[in-house]
Amino acid sequence: MLVLTAPSAGVVYYIFRNVYLDLSRSERAVGYVDPMMQTGITMGYYAMIGGTIALAAIALWSALQAIRLLFARKP
Repeated sequence: MLVLTAPSAGVVYYIFRNVYLDLSRSERAVGYVDPMMQTGITMGYYAMIGGTIALAAIALWSALQAIRLLFARKP
């Protein structure tokens, strides 16, 4: 799980960050943003943060489990 979720957290952040920056750049170029675009910018930001946090939490949990198993006493 750690091998999949750790890079996935970075990928989710990178993709949604670029989408967020593109939408924000469009907003600055036009000078006005309609409510649908503003909603897209806001939802993209929340998806970026939420997805990154969720995947990072799973990666941290699986790393802790791997460390626990490595140092577990063997009978």
